[in-house]
Amino acid sequence: MEVRYETENMFNPGLINKQVELDNKIQEFINIASHEMKTPIQAILTYSELLQNNSEKNKPAYIKAILRNALRLQKLSDNLLDITRIDSQIMGLKKERFDLNALISWVVEDFRSQTENLEYEIGKIGIEFKPVGQIFVNADKCRLEQVISNLLGNALKFTQEGKVSILAEKKEDNVIVAISDTGRGIKPEIIHRLFTKFFTLSNSGTGLGLYISKSIIDAHGGNMSARNNVNGLGASFIFDIPIH
Repeated sequence: MEVRYETENMFNPGLINKQVELDNKIQEFINIASHEMKTPIQAILTYSELLQNNSEKNKPAYIKAILRNALRLQKLSDNLLDITRIDSQIMGLKKERFDLNALISWVVEDFRSQTENLEYEIGKIGIEFKPVGQIFVNADKCRLEQVISNLLGNALKFTQEGKVSILAEKKEDNVIVAISDTGRGIKPEIIHRLFTKFFTLSNSGTGLGLYISKSIIDAHGGNMSARNNVNGLGASFIFDIPIH
């Protein structure tokens, strides 16, 4: 009976197709990750050589470029580790009580202070966040910072002009955070794919950020969604988590 069972599974078209699909996704991921790593590595090597061989006056610019690309590599490495934890179902949360509005304010200020290291011209785009009081939550502070940073970064990346608005509000036993932009919006036919692994709207990127962000919110017992704004300008990404 065991031999028959194994033989049936070996030639089961459904299982074979699933394995082929999995293999294709793994290969796609390897290709994307390799491409993403190649660019910053080459940049670091190039600027390191320039730093070694050129005059003192250009050193600050070269060091800044090396740092920027090193941070890109670090982010990619962190994403790969997160994917491993998510797929292995071992992503643990280190919950603590903190003011969510204070965390969002810190993330916003961090984006504003690092404008020269960003790939988009943030100077042309306003970031609007007007916190009202304090909203205390019991959650993983570092992970929520990761989610907010990712959503804010995406909103800025796909917004050419206008602003990005952030709203956080308490509703019964939950807190709701919405990040809205005035960008090009989302094509209706791809909204359901936004939070799937490897799916990306940009020409570069691994397509892991939204997948990881939603997984973090899911781990908190919350929800994440996306929609186009009713005024026809841009899109909004919304998540909610329990306060306690």
